Amino acid sequence: MKKFFVLLALVLCSAVLSNATPKKFLFDAAHYQTAGNADWVIDEDNHIAARYPTPLQNTITSSTVETYWTGGISSWGIALVKLGHTVETLPAGTTITYGTNNPQDLQNYDVFIVDEPNSPFTTAEKNAIINYVQHGGGLFMISDHVNADRNNDGWDALRVWNDLMRNNSYGNLVFGFKIDSVNVSPSSTNVLSAWSSNPILNGPQGAVSQLNFNAGATITMYPAINSNVKGLIWKTGVSQGNTGLLCVSSTYGTGRVFAIGDSSPADDGTGSSGHTLYSSWLAEANGNHAKLHLNASLWLAKVTGVTAINEGITIPEKFSLAQNFPNPFNPSTKIKFDLPQEINSGASNVNLVIYDVTGREVSTLVNEQLTPGSYSVEFTANALQSSVYFYKLQVTRYKSYSEVKKMMLVK
Repeated sequence: MKKFFVLLALVLCSAVLSNATPKKFLFDAAHYQTAGNADWVIDEDNHIAARYPTPLQNTITSSTVETYWTGGISSWGIALVKLGHTVETLPAGTTITYGTNNPQDLQNYDVFIVDEPNSPFTTAEKNAIINYVQHGGGLFMISDHVNADRNNDGWDALRVWNDLMRNNSYGNLVFGFKIDSVNVSPSSTNVLSAWSSNPILNGPQGAVSQLNFNAGATITMYPAINSNVKGLIWKTGVSQGNTGLLCVSSTYGTGRVFAIGDSSPADDGTGSSGHTLYSSWLAEANGNHAKLHLNASLWLAKVTGVTAINEGITIPEKFSLAQNFPNPFNPSTKIKFDLPQEINSGASNVNLVIYDVTGREVSTLVNEQLTPGSYSVEFTANALQSSVYFYKLQVTRYKSYSEVKKMMLVK
């Protein structure tokens, strides 16, 4: 009888199954390196990276190979399309803007990806990028080693990024980190000790346990400037402190930032002929590079992690964990929860974790300090099989609260 009701529920709910809203990713080609061994674009034809890659992305299927497009990071773009999202390129000669009528203004995109910029941002562009993050955008920053100036204009990627973070209208190092002037090639498994609760290191694309650099730069954190900066992977043998980092995440305003100190981990080897490429996307680090970059992309786009929805709304009076919707779902669903005013003496530690029927943790959606309000989290289960899953909200610090609910994934 129980199986009958489960099957009946699946039939009745099949009409409300829906996919998550596609996210829009913009890849920069206005400042990318075009000389030597660098063509960090998702597609180029006759050495020109156009706004829309060709063949058109609506022709991509689950079996499309990375050579479908030609560019040093074509696999990245194709992988995002396979996940249901859209990608575009900001062509060379285009100005970065925010809050304008420009068709490719940053406000029209969820994530802006800049892979190893080789020319400086203008003052207006720097302020546009930081303003974009402050108002909810996601910024994916990729650097490279010191003296990687291939067009001989005096600017390498780390100088470009540090100039963005130091010389703007918002303050010095507002993201809470800087790129170090070094050249290192580590292979590291020195991953954040609490990796299982981090949506980048343990996200929808799998767990990340390794990162290799082929000549890159480390990162130094400044939590006294921005307490939201988090170290993710350190050089081998380095204590998990504020120095010797290979990649970090941070938040600023309502937006998110991810930074990595080398471009080679994203390189899939499909760039223009004659360039020196690394095929690191899948061939190195046992597939961890693709997992890292995709998990970070989804986190920046707020596919994973928590989103506040309490602007202009009265603070809740009590704790609550809502039933996910839709349920059953495929492949995405939303989970909402309330944190009441009674925790207003300070932010509370909030964890929202997904478990399978055996009690094994399969994904951590939230692991951070949150203030009173209503929140919504989107969970995408592309890598999971059809089954019953459980989600648990646990709040600790000034007030404690815990609740578990059941949901069903049907593919």
